[in-house]
Amino acid sequence: MSTNLWPFKKRVFSQRMHIDEQDFTEELGNALLSQCQRSSSKELVVACIGTDRSTGDALGPILGSMLIEQNLHHFTVYGTLAEPLHAVNLETRLGIIHLAHPNAFLIAVDACLGRQVNVGSITLSNRTLKPGAAMGKTLPEVGDCSLTGVVNVAGLMDFHTLQSTRLHEVMCMAEKMSTLFTFADRHLQQEQVPLKKHTSLFKKKGMSF
Repeated sequence: MSTNLWPFKKRVFSQRMHIDEQDFTEELGNALLSQCQRSSSKELVVACIGTDRSTGDALGPILGSMLIEQNLHHFTVYGTLAEPLHAVNLETRLGIIHLAHPNAFLIAVDACLGRQVNVGSITLSNRTLKPGAAMGKTLPEVGDCSLTGVVNVAGLMDFHTLQSTRLHEVMCMAEKMSTLFTFADRHLQQEQVPLKKHTSLFKKKGMSF
């Protein structure tokens, strides 16, 4: 029997938009909102992956810091400039996050490299994120859905490409990505039954990695 006929197979969803497109926030924000609403969990967690030691790879922690400052009602955020989620600590911190939020809907955010025509584009997908794959790193898969931003062009020296990516471009992408979460948060706030938000376990316990 063809696996395509299996009734419980997850339908793959993916939508990509450039941050300069006119309806970026409304269209991709609605898509993110839809993913959150379809989840059976009432807790939403955002894992912003990356490191501030590389400008191209700083997209995740920059976004995480922005979201923390916005004090969202329905999203618990991990991965900031102060406490990044990166290759060295990712497995350990994911374990702690899963213990603190065992039934949460996890949204993974990361930077990536791609074709020149797609630089500046954000992709929302309901597939698990595989961080570090382009760099040949073996890291745990993350998330029930993912947001990835193409920060530069993929090539033969991806590590140096990430290192030399303009911070201005990354900041612009992070700011636009933050509007997706504020859009979704505002609409979730308007619903009758609010979603649960928990204090970050690392802040609550005073943990540092």
